[in-house]
Amino acid sequence: MIQVTNLSKHFGEQTLFENISFTLNRGNKIGFVGRNGSGKSTLFKILLGEEEADSGEVFIPKNYTIGTLRQHLHFTHKTVREECASALHGDEAFDVYKIEKMLFGLGFSQEDLDKDPMSFSGGYQIRLNLVKLLATNPSMLLLDEPTNYLDIVSMRWLKTFLREFKGELILITHDRDFMDAVTTHTMGLRRKSLLLIEGNTHKYYTKLEEDDERYLKTKANLDKKRAELEDFITRQKAKSFQSRYGTK
Repeated sequence: MIQVTNLSKHFGEQTLFENISFTLNRGNKIGFVGRNGSGKSTLFKILLGEEEADSGEVFIPKNYTIGTLRQHLHFTHKTVREECASALHGDEAFDVYKIEKMLFGLGFSQEDLDKDPMSFSGGYQIRLNLVKLLATNPSMLLLDEPTNYLDIVSMRWLKTFLREFKGELILITHDRDFMDAVTTHTMGLRRKSLLLIEGNTHKYYTKLEEDDERYLKTKANLDKKRAELEDFITRQKAKSFQSRYGTK
């Protein structure tokens, strides 16, 4: 379980989010939505320990591992198979079959396994990073637009993998159909605050619409009462003035 409490982050005079809190329970898979610049990537960096919050706390259990897809490319082995197998550890250190299954699922052929990782296009090199990440079997995955470099077949494979993944997940993607297919909850940053619900993006945005409608009705009622109060005060002042000074 990860617990985030009263987290705030500012950049100069700009406030990304303020006093946000949420709990990530075992098995939760969260679709993370919000406008560009709302603070989604910054929150990822805070969870990874790459950025500090201005206030608040993030509780991560001991031995809990968080994995994320890196965009920078750094390969140290001569073949695709060896490069990806280098991510294995512990009892799985020699489970090359596991690596090959992932590579095939993400569009690599048998012949590709013995090729130099640097011989592939940037998109396929990102796929190698994805295989290396998934092979480490972290407690939680933070994925920011993981489908950008995938074709339909590879997306289908990743969708199945994430559904079956036993750990926790926070996923950022513009592909709402993909998100809804793999997540159990939806979370969003909006107006510097955070909303987390159980359910898909359709349920989340319906909830936002209902909240907006409730907010506008409440604001209209408050504005009406304020106007009535101001009118009452104005009339009372006028009566008081007339009572004190009389009228001509």
